[in-house]
Amino acid sequence: MKLAFVMDPISNISYRKDSTLAMMIEAQERGHEIFYIEPNCLFFDSDKPCAEYSSISVKYEESNWYEKGENKTASLDFFDAILMRQDPPFNMDYINNTYILESAEKLGVKVFNDPKTLRDSNEKLAILDYPSLITDTIVSSSKKIIKDFIGRNSEVVIKPLGLMGGEGIRRLHEEDADLLETLDSIEQKNEKMMVQKFIPEVFEGDKRVILISGKDCGFSVTRIPQGDDFRGNLAAGGKAEVREMNDRDFEIVNAIKPKLIEQGILVAGIDILGSFLTEINITSPTCFRELYDQQGINLAKDLIEQIEKAF
Repeated sequence: MKLAFVMDPISNISYRKDSTLAMMIEAQERGHEIFYIEPNCLFFDSDKPCAEYSSISVKYEESNWYEKGENKTASLDFFDAILMRQDPPFNMDYINNTYILESAEKLGVKVFNDPKTLRDSNEKLAILDYPSLITDTIVSSSKKIIKDFIGRNSEVVIKPLGLMGGEGIRRLHEEDADLLETLDSIEQKNEKMMVQKFIPEVFEGDKRVILISGKDCGFSVTRIPQGDDFRGNLAAGGKAEVREMNDRDFEIVNAIKPKLIEQGILVAGIDILGSFLTEINITSPTCFRELYDQQGINLAKDLIEQIEKAF
């Protein structure tokens, strides 16, 4: 199988922790040809979806974790399957790439995750389909609406809709001296934000549950904030601990997975804080290596096996 990975520059990854690298190594070890495409290398040539790509070999080696072949250009139907692993920001560049990948699907290429679902299902807004599983939440750019919500809840967390890794997330309290200045800035940018009631259990860590074709492994990666930072995101310096899922975790996952399967989502990262669902990540979910390093759970193997079954 010719398997291409659309991903941000591989030269910048953490080879010890990167989930996409784990997938690439697993595919390589199973005898598949693997290829590398950077997001800005996807393009249309007239109506034909194309990419500038290179063959690639990968390994777990600190100073030399990849070796690229020469750059070539081809129609995307050169590949049997494509894994879309471009990180947010979820902006027009990302959206335009989903159009290119959707066009590749029409040529018979298998694309994971489904590009139409990537485009239509915002990782933050997707939780609104499950009101019984989430904390008090609004989405707005209005100073008045957000201020009234903070007044009702005293303390909130505010999140940009298109970022990742804890970027842009802020904790706001009704007595903050710069509260009105912050809300003015949001209203002036006219950019809708998700605002949620603050969940104190955040200091105990938030959980990431990885689903492969709707199936969990029975464990979550709990990301624990360090120091004074309330964000547990690993990209923000959080510490990872693999723990067994509890009854509430299973309840949340079981409520979500039928729709994910229906939408053609091969891999999803479900985020749970306390007893609440907080995000449904489908762009480039991580934490594969934490599960493998701490519990020997090889979800990269499960993922590649699921792709193989598609043929």
